[in-house]
Amino acid sequence: MPPPPLSEQFWDARHPPANPTHLSFKGKTVLVTGANTGMGFQAALKYAQLGASTLILAVRDLNKGNAAKARITGQVTSPGDIIIKEVDLSTFDSVKAFVQDINETVPELHVAQLCAGIMTPSFTMGAEGYENAFQINVLSTALMAILLLDKVQKTAAADSNDGYIPHITFLNSVATQDVLGEWIPEDQTLVQRINDPTKFEHVSQYYLVKLAARYFIEGLAAHCTRTSPEGETNIIVNCSCPAMCRGTDLHRGYPWYVRLLMIPYKLICGRDPEHGSRTLVSAAGLGRESHGRLWINDTLPEYAGFMATERSEKLGKETNEEILTILREKAGIQSYL
Repeated sequence: MPPPPLSEQFWDARHPPANPTHLSFKGKTVLVTGANTGMGFQAALKYAQLGASTLILAVRDLNKGNAAKARITGQVTSPGDIIIKEVDLSTFDSVKAFVQDINETVPELHVAQLCAGIMTPSFTMGAEGYENAFQINVLSTALMAILLLDKVQKTAAADSNDGYIPHITFLNSVATQDVLGEWIPEDQTLVQRINDPTKFEHVSQYYLVKLAARYFIEGLAAHCTRTSPEGETNIIVNCSCPAMCRGTDLHRGYPWYVRLLMIPYKLICGRDPEHGSRTLVSAAGLGRESHGRLWINDTLPEYAGFMATERSEKLGKETNEEILTILREKAGIQSYL
């Protein structure tokens, strides 16, 4: 399956989303995962520019986290408090330890911007028994969101938010609508298909992993609405797609010659990474109309392509439940379920 048409990417590169300068995160605590590189760093930088009082950079390598902090403080006049926290999304234990630390040391959490992710050129099984991209982009990110949920909801219930509704917002992709039904055999679940090394192809794998993540995001949003005593969720769960951006390290796992060939392509059809960060950060300023939905190019598009099919609706419920079952059995979560 090819990427979106070059005409679309060419247009995206020359029509950036609006810069969310109307937003202020003064008095707010913002957490960004994958914050030392790519879109995670760009989002963290923009939150700092928009006045975040406490900015938590969640990174796998503390040295790289400190380097990212230095870059931010070098570009932002009077930044707020910037805290570096270590987390390895390849293991459930690291995620649980990270969230326990956040719960014990961070009084409030207004934004959880979950950006960390990878794209893999070949099939690699992770330590937890799942394909690496699925483990990092879906399972561990889902676990983190679930474990942070109570903190974000308690922040929403406080009286000090000045009308701001706390957000859990994910980096996702509009590529989910370009999934082909034939990629997912009728005798396999989506999770089984993703975890099948005999069917691995790096582009379709990326799309399917994003699809699984999207189904979880929609399930989490529905859970928040369903369990709200007011009948209306007190937090917002959404996701965003920055479109293809230059300098994101998305292909860092690929051979050097592939990365070399990508340079002219990205120069012509890729957005400036700052432009991509506008979409991520503006998603954290949207209202309830964005709950459970994807934000791209300053719009909340309706389902299209595979996402608009009856099979996708059924597959979404099955996939969300399968993800929760894995987290229940492998990571020991219970309260959310």
